[in-house]
Amino acid sequence: MKFGSKKKQQEPEKGKPSFFTPKSSDQDGTEVEASSLFTWGKKEEAPAPVTKGRSFPWSKKEEEVPAAPVTKGRSLPWSKKEEEAPVAPVTKGRSLPWSKKEEEAPVAPVAKERSFPWSKKQDAATVVAPPPPPEPVAPVTPPRSSKFSFGKKSTNTSPSSKSVATAPPTPSPPRKNSSKRTEYDESMVSEKTRRKCCSCKCVIGSSCLLILLAIGGVLAWRYGPWFQGSLSSTNLQVESCPDCCNGLRSNCKLPVNKVLFPTLHNAHSSKDHKFIGASHETQFEDALVEGYRGLQLSTCTCENVLSNALLERDPALGLENSNMGFCHSACGTGVRDPKAVIENIKTFLDVNRREVLIVEIDMTDDSEDDFRTALRASGLLDHVYIPDSKYVDWPKMGKLVDKNKRLILFGRGGSLRSCDAPDCRDGILYFYDFFAQTEPDGSDATSCDSTLNGDVNVDYFLVNQFQKNQAKMPSPTIANDLNSYNELSARFEDCQGKLEPNLLSVEFWQQGDVLEFVQKDNENRYELMKMGFGKRGLRG
Repeated sequence: MKFGSKKKQQEPEKGKPSFFTPKSSDQDGTEVEASSLFTWGKKEEAPAPVTKGRSFPWSKKEEEVPAAPVTKGRSLPWSKKEEEAPVAPVTKGRSLPWSKKEEEAPVAPVAKERSFPWSKKQDAATVVAPPPPPEPVAPVTPPRSSKFSFGKKSTNTSPSSKSVATAPPTPSPPRKNSSKRTEYDESMVSEKTRRKCCSCKCVIGSSCLLILLAIGGVLAWRYGPWFQGSLSSTNLQVESCPDCCNGLRSNCKLPVNKVLFPTLHNAHSSKDHKFIGASHETQFEDALVEGYRGLQLSTCTCENVLSNALLERDPALGLENSNMGFCHSACGTGVRDPKAVIENIKTFLDVNRREVLIVEIDMTDDSEDDFRTALRASGLLDHVYIPDSKYVDWPKMGKLVDKNKRLILFGRGGSLRSCDAPDCRDGILYFYDFFAQTEPDGSDATSCDSTLNGDVNVDYFLVNQFQKNQAKMPSPTIANDLNSYNELSARFEDCQGKLEPNLLSVEFWQQGDVLEFVQKDNENRYELMKMGFGKRGLRG
């Protein structure tokens, strides 16, 4: 039997199952038997059976137009119900229409790789909707599902429109929050980070500028043209009785090594001369006028740049090519010109014929020769006392005054070594041949325990009465306490039965009661000497 014949097919009774196996012939005449289809219930129509690769319409209601045969590779329109919307079936590779209920809404067909037009309602106008504009599609990675239109049914009813799957992909915009950036994008740096970088640069630059300005200010203050004006000396004349030695008549009757000398530690270092970390408020010339008779000095060699601005280099003293000055360690922290120091000491001895000085000098290797040259050229050696024998029998102070040998020099450092007193060059006696002292760094300011650096039978005992603060700097507050009369008395009481002090070294000489204490102690020593005590160098 061929499709399209006018032979009326047998209709199944309503309410009963029907079984019908039609046979159809292909183009070559071969008959194809369709699979059986069972229809249950009271539906008004039976579903169409499906054959492999083909679709067949089956029994329809009365007055239904017989369906056209389906051939392989073709699409066949099927008969529709009266007033029924077209139905778009979907099959694998092909689309097959199925029977729908009355008044069912039309569904747009979606076919994979192909789309087929199907039969429409009678008297219904074919409406073709314009294709929507393509949406931007991001490249789909395997582990993620696309958030765009892939996998959804198309609402386009045009038979000629392509599916979304076959449409050319649209480049997706760059993601803002991508966690995997292969290249550094400077535009992604936040404004806050830029501001922080700019702030750090500004802070560092400002700090460097302030440091440079501070250094320049210190150099201008320290080494400006007004610096030399501060080196002017005061009137070095002192008032004293005609027959006194260092202010007391009794001192003239005491051996010079039995007299207590108030001494300035780092005598060259003062705020008057712009020293950083100065040991005194005012210069040692003022201290000499007030009554101090001992000086501790240190020589050093300045750098060429600083020496041009700080040192006079007096040719009269043989210092025209010298960089030697009086400083503690480096000229950058403060220095005094050797001409001013040496000449002021000589002037003091010249104008004060009854005063005796003890000067202790700490020299460096490269400054010793220059100091000796200046010492000889100044004429100061005329006042230096040089012992007559190896074993010094120290004369009384009155005898030194009479002979005008009122300067005793001790030295250490440089090339100085132990020497016999008469053979020591320029009358500079080796310090450790004659002195014992307490802790030189001032760590012990309460006892008279000595550090013996020479023979046990020393002639002089140096007491270091000073201490540094926590910053390792001289402190006027600490000096005010240590230089008080009570502190000095307590320490000298500890010296009972020990070595008797000869030099009392202090800092900030204007603080405390040093001169008053020294004067009373020297008076007591004379009284003890008359009673026969103190002849062996021990404090009675």
